[in-house]
Amino acid sequence: MSKKVVTSQINEVNRISSGTQYWGEMISNTDIRIDGYFEGKIVTEGKLVVGETAKVIGVAIADTCEMWGEFKGELMVNNYFGLHQSGLFNGNVACQKIFIDEGGNYSGSCRIISEGEFEKRIKEESIPKNKGSQ
Repeated sequence: MSKKVVTSQINEVNRISSGTQYWGEMISNTDIRIDGYFEGKIVTEGKLVVGETAKVIGVAIADTCEMWGEFKGELMVNNYFGLHQSGLFNGNVACQKIFIDEGGNYSGSCRIISEGEFEKRIKEESIPKNKGSQ
């Protein structure tokens, strides 16, 4: 009998399209792209992209984050946080590296963290491996 193996697809992305509104919690081990409205909590071991038409309110934890749209709340990033020219950030960010393009609007605080601090937080926030597989 063969063993069933589940693997992530390369370039696999969870997406909330423009015109879509979502309230709740999203936890993933792959990239997330938001172009619509999201209010709640996002936890991903991948990249979070906030597109130009996006508005995100809440808490987000991601490996990296690129922002062209609007974000209000708390953001924790393992690697880098990039705020692009059309981006609007209002809140608190904790990351290892940050860059803000000319024209990017940043209002809030920034705290530089270690990789260990991020790893501890993402373990606290992630779904246990057996939850949801009933």
